[in-house]
Amino acid sequence: MKTMHKDSLESFSYVKIMLLKECFPMFRVGVVGPQSTVERIIDIAEELKLDVIFLMYPYKEVRETKDIVKYNDNKVDFWIFSGRISYNLACQVTGSTEKQIYIEHTEAGIFKGLLEFSHKTGSFLDCLSIDEISKSHWENALYQLNIKPGAIHVKTFSERTSTNELTDFHFHLWNEKETKGAITSFEEVYIQLKERGVPAFRISTSDIEIRHTLNILSEKLKTFYFMGSQVAVHLFEIDFLKNHFKSSKQTYQLQHLELKIKEILINLSECLNGSLFEKGLGRYLIFSSRADSERELQRIEETVNKLILESGLKVGIGIGLGETIFSAESNANQALKQSKEKYGSIIIIQENGEVIEVDSNKLESVETLQFNDENFITRLKKEKINIKNYIEIYSLTRNAGIRSFTVKDISIQLSKDERNTRRFIEDLCNAGFAECIGVEEYPTKGRPRRVYKLTNSPKKVVYDGKD
Repeated sequence: MKTMHKDSLESFSYVKIMLLKECFPMFRVGVVGPQSTVERIIDIAEELKLDVIFLMYPYKEVRETKDIVKYNDNKVDFWIFSGRISYNLACQVTGSTEKQIYIEHTEAGIFKGLLEFSHKTGSFLDCLSIDEISKSHWENALYQLNIKPGAIHVKTFSERTSTNELTDFHFHLWNEKETKGAITSFEEVYIQLKERGVPAFRISTSDIEIRHTLNILSEKLKTFYFMGSQVAVHLFEIDFLKNHFKSSKQTYQLQHLELKIKEILINLSECLNGSLFEKGLGRYLIFSSRADSERELQRIEETVNKLILESGLKVGIGIGLGETIFSAESNANQALKQSKEKYGSIIIIQENGEVIEVDSNKLESVETLQFNDENFITRLKKEKINIKNYIEIYSLTRNAGIRSFTVKDISIQLSKDERNTRRFIEDLCNAGFAECIGVEEYPTKGRPRRVYKLTNSPKKVVYDGKD
């Protein structure tokens, strides 16, 4: 395995990543859905000023989606569908999900339908029928309302369900006077029920849902822009992030931490002229150019250390290079595995499979103390110090800007048992990683508490093996 730093990395030709409007390629996007929804999507897209050519493909019945995609797939670069059913039908035609997305419906559409039903019929959460893609979606909406419903008839559907079947379901209940009206997810069902005289209401897509999906579309199109260029994929993983926060009280701490993590990574992404994507809790990916990645190796290392200090957890970073997004991301995954085995060292895998471990000591000096030093981690293990607990205390004292602490301070801030915390701090003192510097000057009550401070903090030096 080679070791190299940013000044010795070979220079490669590349296509400069420009996400500015005048340089962004003009993609053609097909919009599929009911006429009214398609028009709303395009109207909102125009408000967002997306540099995209939108092509309208409205249908009267959702089953027309298959033919729309089959005969027009070669005319568009990307598809956006008004709902999950049309998206599923399109996937059956293309056999792939790579170039298509759909608008994810939230509870907002259900609440809107319920309000309209209540206003028109005078009945709230009673005497109605509704069709939904799954009962869990409907049940989740009711759970949030925290109101006990009356007589509600629910029918679930899939891409195999015909609109006539749904229309008959609603009409039969209304005709038998079991309901006062119907709420449906389909425009064609809504129209058919209206023609039969049934008070009908739609679960329609909200503007917020459309804007959110269009923003996702914009990011996906940026990803396509990287295709065919010499790209770099940076894959970050923070180990055990979810398990680190277990109680309901700590859920908010987890959400705040996620925001801080994203802020750190967004700052790096900006320096790399790249795009940040979340790949799941604790796993993040940045697309960038090879040249920008090589130029910012020092900043990448600083970012890793900031993530460790902010989270108190182990962070791995793998950088994959390739001619395409697929090959670069594949290399990044392999690099991440090796990074985690080497205590978070920055590992780069080039397009030809060559593995490079970045030598941190040869990068320009930085003030941020680091935990990605194998020698320091080895010493913690030798002294049988729990690495995770040490990083938690170090992160807490550094982020809070405090130089000393008591056992109670640590146990409260980290929500840990005071007895176990005292035992761990005593182990740190015995191993030379902390020391008692006195007692509290003005104790509020009881015996004075001992005051400690961390010593022998991690530095950018090589541990010589001596105690």
